[in-house]
Amino acid sequence: MKKIIRKALSFLMTAVLAMSAAAVPAFADDSRQKLPDNQAMRFVDGMGAGWNLGNAFDAISDKTPADEMTLETFWCGAKTTRELIKAVKKAGFGTIRIPVSWHNHVDKDLNISDAWMSRVKEVVDWCLEEGLYVIINIHHDNGKNDYAYYQPSAEEKDRSVKYISSVWKQISKTFRNYGEKLVFEGLNEPRLTGTNYEWWFDTKKMNDEVKAALENINLFNQTFVDTVRASGGKNANRYLLIVGYAGKNDECGVLSDYYKLPDDTVKNRLIVDCHYYGIGVKTSPKVIDGMYNKYTSKGIPAMVTEYGLNENGYKYVDQEDTATERMGEFFAYARNRGVSVVIWDNNYGNKGQKGHKFIDRKTATVIVPKLVKAITKNGAPALSGSKTSADTSSAGPKVTAKSTAAGKVTLSWDKVEGATKYAVYQYVDGAYKSVKSKVTKTTYTIKGLTSGSTYRFAVRAYVNGKWTTLTSKDSVKIKVK
Repeated sequence: MKKIIRKALSFLMTAVLAMSAAAVPAFADDSRQKLPDNQAMRFVDGMGAGWNLGNAFDAISDKTPADEMTLETFWCGAKTTRELIKAVKKAGFGTIRIPVSWHNHVDKDLNISDAWMSRVKEVVDWCLEEGLYVIINIHHDNGKNDYAYYQPSAEEKDRSVKYISSVWKQISKTFRNYGEKLVFEGLNEPRLTGTNYEWWFDTKKMNDEVKAALENINLFNQTFVDTVRASGGKNANRYLLIVGYAGKNDECGVLSDYYKLPDDTVKNRLIVDCHYYGIGVKTSPKVIDGMYNKYTSKGIPAMVTEYGLNENGYKYVDQEDTATERMGEFFAYARNRGVSVVIWDNNYGNKGQKGHKFIDRKTATVIVPKLVKAITKNGAPALSGSKTSADTSSAGPKVTAKSTAAGKVTLSWDKVEGATKYAVYQYVDGAYKSVKSKVTKTTYTIKGLTSGSTYRFAVRAYVNGKWTTLTSKDSVKIKVK
């Protein structure tokens, strides 16, 4: 989503907002629709309701500041904290989307700065430690000429392919061994910026410029998929989000005859991706119906990775009851048609203000609890066997750690009632990896660690035929002697 107001659409938004003043009926049909059952559909279902860390890592500037790291707070005014991520999890969300812009953080050879990549990785790790699904992408890097680094025009095709390939090669290398809960989104809203066709065009009267852009977006998406798959590791099977023109949900975007999913080396690991901002009870169902009829009804997974009642902001605090009804209905309607939805949050919109704020980032508190509860409840997984961060298997034992000698750590934990064995895990590259799977005592010593390095460990207990869950609150972090 753009930080600034899209004036070209403002008159439409005004009309839409006017509808909110009158009482309206619920969506006509909120019953569960018939859906194919496959692994990809279950995966997206399991992502549950999502939340966007918007206007943080996606913030950009015409001129990179002396300290590039200040861009994280440039738009949203708050640095992301572990407490915020925990608050998102506690609120019931299953997914966090982290929009990331990169062009202010690359050198002339398109090498991403270590500091920026490390900071993105740190926040991704926090999310995964909480058991959340995570989406990262290339966000506000679309621009004409020298403004940014890619543009789907015929003139800038080659430069764009080079940029997309380079950035995704580096992202893929950083996260190649991360588990499947990390999802890559190739692009955000690829479009012809600075033209009359930036946000809309007549699908019946498309000129050569628009047609070339649609074809180039397909090329960009193919470049993204090829680059990620070629990096190997767990990227060979990672789920990837594929967006259409300007992130649109209609015949200009993912419902266009021009839009196509890229060729892939693995079956059914590509997810159709679009955005939607609107409040109307007539237009909202149509968006999801289009996704259902063309994709999810055929077993092709789909998501709305940005959603809000009005693109330019809504008074969620002042009109929480109305927002709860409309957004709750939308999430339920989408879930019943196999579509997972992620709300847009830009950390702006207190009482009396139009914005997209659901969780205050400085205090890590939900400011519209009734609304968030409706979103997370109606967007929760519906398919049996789907798993999200909301799953509530019994918690694992609380672990303590001591480093009494160089390169050595001894873990200890309380006995779990009914446990017949324990498993020790180390957190590495965004996932917990097994150290020892059959431990019968409540203590275990790990040797051969690097002195001076910090490690994170956790323990699971095997109780009544099931392993307890792994969460960050049950883990322990220690610096080795």
